[in-house]
Amino acid sequence: MNRHVIILRETMVSIVINMAITAGFFFALFGLSGPIDGAAYGKDFLPQSFMVALMGALIPGLLVRRGSAARIPPVVVRAVLLALGALLIGFVCWWLFARVGSLQPVPALVIKLVYAAILSMIVTPISVGATLAAMGTVTAGARS
Repeated sequence: MNRHVIILRETMVSIVINMAITAGFFFALFGLSGPIDGAAYGKDFLPQSFMVALMGALIPGLLVRRGSAARIPPVVVRAVLLALGALLIGFVCWWLFARVGSLQPVPALVIKLVYAAILSMIVTPISVGATLAAMGTVTAGARS
């Protein structure tokens, strides 16, 4: 399968899964019943940033290398480094939203979903592309 097709496919799956998980956590933490405190909302960007980036890099990277001789540790290290980098973005989001008094739930949810999608669009292609390059071939064992 073509390298670009594999990267695109894994990125699209990552976006959908990370958006679904983000929505679930949003409803569990904030709900849609009333205004959301800006500081609490902003603080939630920290775990969201780390976990979306970690899972958006780790799982697709491991799936792509499945059945190959490519080593696992580089995939894990790469995912952790990307997650730590995303955590820096999360700190900026926390700082920005901590200055907002409150947010209405629907726009707040949309912001979280778009953020999850953008993070996935950044980290997944990096992880999958690097894993494919390390494998030296495009016969990846990802989703069939």
